Amino acid sequence: MRRLVLLVCVLLVAGLATAAGVRAWRQAAAQTPDWIGQDVNGMHYEVLLPDRYDAARRYPVVLYLHQLAMGDYREGLRKQVNGWFNTPAFRSRHPSIVVVPMLDQTKDPGARWINFGGKREGHAGEDNAIAALQQVMARYSIDAERIYVTGNSMGGMGTWQMLLDYNVHTGGKGHIFAAGMPLAGAQRTADPAVAAQALRQVPIWAIHGAKDNEVSLDWDRAMARLMSPSPMFRYTEVPDTGHDVWDGYYSRAEVWDWLFSNSGGG
Repeated sequence: MRRLVLLVCVLLVAGLATAAGVRAWRQAAAQTPDWIGQDVNGMHYEVLLPDRYDAARRYPVVLYLHQLAMGDYREGLRKQVNGWFNTPAFRSRHPSIVVVPMLDQTKDPGARWINFGGKREGHAGEDNAIAALQQVMARYSIDAERIYVTGNSMGGMGTWQMLLDYNVHTGGKGHIFAAGMPLAGAQRTADPAVAAQALRQVPIWAIHGAKDNEVSLDWDRAMARLMSPSPMFRYTEVPDTGHDVWDGYYSRAEVWDWLFSNSGGG
């Protein structure tokens, strides 16, 4: 009899635990829906819609550009960006559409030809990322005055390039981005003085680790010096931090508060 009572108790506890686990899983699934996979020009990209997306509303858009080789490791990249964009805190504070292009760099592990721009060679990655963004803009309800670009390392380089090419004021190829946030980035082809003149009206927050041994700080420091009179430009050089400055900064609410506070309408 005791064994029967014990077995019933164990099964009851297990059932309650299972039911609680299912409820927790369902709640988590409701709060953090899956990324939506898409393709354009042979490039895969993923989209995260706001919680309870409503087509009657207009949402800001963030184009995120990843670092070297992460496009070849989709699960790792998704896990990384989930920690920044797919959290209850971010999604409740900044309901937005997040677009993540994933470059296949298996045949170009050094990103010489396959990158988001900002380097001496290669432009298809930039073109395809913009094509992905334009698809999203056409398919979903977006706020055209609040479209942003950010990225880290190789993606930080691409962010600088896209700000030159597609900022809403002086973009050489089009007018899309209201603001940008390059982390551990640089631009390896443009003249800093010419770039500073072109970007003087564009809200930019550049962030770089002071001990970065992979991407030189020279570009960001030059832009900070040249753009110091502009209230639109911020530069944060983080002491005692190396290349992966994004680990600390993408998790900070204040960087996203700043980015989303900007509008192409002024």
